[in-house]
Amino acid sequence: MKKGLITMIIVTILVIASVILIPFSSTNYDLTTYLPPDSDTTVGMDILTDSFGEQTNIQIQIDDIQVSDVLAIKQTIANIDHVEQVIWLDNYVDLNTIPISMIPSDQLNQFYQHNHALLTVVIGYDSYDLNVEDVIHDIKTTVADYTFSMRGESINNIENRTIANDEILKIILIIVPILIVILFLASSSWFEPVLILTTLAIAVTINYGTNFFIPNVSFITKTMALALQLALSIDYALFLTHRYREEREHTKDAKIAIKMAFKKTFPAITASALTTMAGFLSIMFMRYKIGLDIGVVLSKGILFSYLATLIVLPLLLVWSDHLIEKSKHKSFIKAPKWYITVMVKFKYPIMVLLGTVIVVGVIFQQKTSFLYGNNTTFNESSVVNQDLVKMDDQFGVWQQMVILIPAYQPTDELSLVQSLMNTEHVTSVNSLYTLIDPLTPANMIPDALLNQYVAGNYERMIITIDLQNEDESLYQLSDHISLETNARFDDYYIIGAPRATTEIRDIVTGDAWLITTMSVIAIFIILAITFKSIFIPILLVSIIQAAIWINVSILYFTDVTTLYIGYLVVMAIQLGATIDYAVLLTNRYLQNRKSSQPKAALYQAFERASITIFISALILSVAGFVEGLFSNISAIKEIGFLLGKGTLISVFFVYIFLPPSLLILDRLIMYHPFQHHQKKEP
Repeated sequence: MKKGLITMIIVTILVIASVILIPFSSTNYDLTTYLPPDSDTTVGMDILTDSFGEQTNIQIQIDDIQVSDVLAIKQTIANIDHVEQVIWLDNYVDLNTIPISMIPSDQLNQFYQHNHALLTVVIGYDSYDLNVEDVIHDIKTTVADYTFSMRGESINNIENRTIANDEILKIILIIVPILIVILFLASSSWFEPVLILTTLAIAVTINYGTNFFIPNVSFITKTMALALQLALSIDYALFLTHRYREEREHTKDAKIAIKMAFKKTFPAITASALTTMAGFLSIMFMRYKIGLDIGVVLSKGILFSYLATLIVLPLLLVWSDHLIEKSKHKSFIKAPKWYITVMVKFKYPIMVLLGTVIVVGVIFQQKTSFLYGNNTTFNESSVVNQDLVKMDDQFGVWQQMVILIPAYQPTDELSLVQSLMNTEHVTSVNSLYTLIDPLTPANMIPDALLNQYVAGNYERMIITIDLQNEDESLYQLSDHISLETNARFDDYYIIGAPRATTEIRDIVTGDAWLITTMSVIAIFIILAITFKSIFIPILLVSIIQAAIWINVSILYFTDVTTLYIGYLVVMAIQLGATIDYAVLLTNRYLQNRKSSQPKAALYQAFERASITIFISALILSVAGFVEGLFSNISAIKEIGFLLGKGTLISVFFVYIFLPPSLLILDRLIMYHPFQHHQKKEP
């Protein structure tokens, strides 16, 4: 009792410390920072920042405004701290001498249409810098007397931060009540769910608090970590609680019951935690380092949940034993007794079906289409989305890229400009020699103009394109710009979301085989050690891997294009987490085989394990679908839907294919070479 009390005091101190540290954890919203240090985007961004300083551009559309008022507002915005430049029509045309009616329409319409003005504002901060928000607030105040709209990367980033912070609370308010309902239905005591959720809440809080010791956590990881940690690690609490309930039926002493439950579930809980962590650890080796970010945060989350289950939950069960006994009720969910009879009867056709499913999955999962960026899906009613739609309709889609090329090479530069201007989806190209005579000596170029385009050995060329969403057209345009630049310059860098997305595509597609291989090998070793068998890991991994292939193949059959990073993460989670269901059923089967024949052992194993498996899978699936349905972040939506669907497929595969497999392969499963060798020794 004294040791238990000391343990809970230590745990309480850790929880309080974590609550204090959570607000001070840093969140990263820039996914390009996870590219390898030697990637062109990373190197180019460093050169651009070192040479020209930090900058971000936004555009403002002001409605029903006269030219004179636009010029006045432009001047006011230009005087705001950290606004480096405001670009409008008067930068290209002398409005004092040329009336609006005399300006060519193709030039005028870029800046002024039907009394709607479009201004571009250059701000001296990176688009992810939190200070940008203050500058944008000042700009909004300046144009507050007019109807206006804004767009740009920094506008999206501000909205992303708001969404990420709001979604954590939203997910909690949706998922936790659902978990409570499911746990109440699955338990035989009204008080059990309270103990399980308390245990997991402790683990989640400590996990979020320890993020303080990581330089930063991506907003994708931060948003999905809570739901995934709850859903992935609830298995351990269910395993222990349900086994404690069984042992409690055979003894009146709660301490003896928890010791027996701990002893019998420790291998399954440990194997489940290790396989889940192995899945996350595998994605840590991705060259695209968001895998490291996700892997570290969720791996330690699983570790804390595992430790909380083994340390905190036993104490809570013993201390609350009288409340558990007083609040007992009949189980609402029971295992169907006829199910195993059917599985036994059709075991050979089912095994043939498993082989067919594996072949189909291998073939069609390779044909699925993917996206590689992170285009946040803003709510249609959000101001950001409405502004974007309005400005796209009025002035066209706007996205900018920057090319860094060697300075003072006018012939090659103008050749590239001409080529790009003849390229579909390129709407403008702005560079030094598009503004001055190419024959102008460098020492004759005005400093104000020179400093905008040249720094050190590099000159920057700004390209505007009319593509925003990631699709094949964007990839082709990015590749075309790279080819055209490479044909004229040996030393160059292309910076911007389209190029970064293309680089992410090229990098992460090579990571899939690494993740699959590492996770399969790690999980195979863990299961081989746990079960002291070679055949059991082969069987369990084959069934869950088949479920993964079918999950991905469904994307092909339904013509759905999904985010590749979501696919990689779910692939690791589905293998590492849902194999727990197969582990639990197999572990029960092996325990029962010590005293029963195969069929009887299977009946008993399914009766005892199937409900725990069903509840665990239901919770993980619900968590996934809730993330998918209610998140406005593309990566989270994709991971949610894939995980929800994949979990259902995995549990169905375990229910359908594992029971017949255990019977048919019983001799191989029960054969333990090491133990057999020991018996022969004198």
